[in-house]
Amino acid sequence: MSEDLRDLVKYEATDGRAYITFCRDEKRNALTYEMFDRMMEHVERAERDDDVRAIIFRSEGRDFSTGHDLAQVGGAEYGFSKEPGARRPSQRIRLSFDKRHVEQFRQLLYCTKPTLSLVQGYCVGAGLYIVEASDLAIAADDAKIGHPEQKMGLAGASYMTSINILALGPKKAREILLLGETMSGTEAARIGLVNKAVPAGELAAAGEDWAERIVRLPRDAIAIGKAATHLSLDSLGMTSQFVQGYVMHALGTNIRYEADENNFMRERRNKGVTGAAHARESRYEGQDKAED
Repeated sequence: MSEDLRDLVKYEATDGRAYITFCRDEKRNALTYEMFDRMMEHVERAERDDDVRAIIFRSEGRDFSTGHDLAQVGGAEYGFSKEPGARRPSQRIRLSFDKRHVEQFRQLLYCTKPTLSLVQGYCVGAGLYIVEASDLAIAADDAKIGHPEQKMGLAGASYMTSINILALGPKKAREILLLGETMSGTEAARIGLVNKAVPAGELAAAGEDWAERIVRLPRDAIAIGKAATHLSLDSLGMTSQFVQGYVMHALGTNIRYEADENNFMRERRNKGVTGAAHARESRYEGQDKAED
């Protein structure tokens, strides 16, 4: 990747807050695996800084994040070669890679500092995983939130399935993951996927208001509160979702497509990432042309 990671995922710490900002607007803040690594370096930096009492995830540009960079998924992340006669990636390679990546979401959920996501525009796929792993989330009321990536073949094998079920209930969680539809920030707040929705122009101010309330709390109280939350999550069996997450993702990226099914990887090869995404949406919406 030619882009400088320092420019794509920025870090700033001030007034008790650590801001982690996605800055890849030309790609609608699609996140590469290198960007995830950089993000986690920033999270760990914030955790080590005793002056930081809250971590805020935000983005520059139109969208919070359109999820994983689709140019990297479906084999590329495992070192898959398109050369004639090349062997498919082994299950051990798939499992090893996915275990490391899913561990990053576990680290987010078990971060020792309170985390707050500020969501505007599209927040889908892995972008929504970040929100689901955050302690708090505020969305613009016109944000577009969901897991449309499930229509690529996972159909419910999300990294954060347990969080979805806990927040939404099993029926609603299955609806969101199985149908892969997006919803507004207002609807996401109504069903509990985010804490609240505000007009887009008020998003930053709403985030600052909540951050200020957090940074006024005693540092030890914040740490004890987070530890208590982690104990409660463990008592509910939440840790197991990260094991099933990487196992199911490794399996999901190795499914067999039948002749009458939408094969995103084949469409990406023939039409590029954007064309493949539009073809996917057209199929499931029953339309000739997917909406932008």
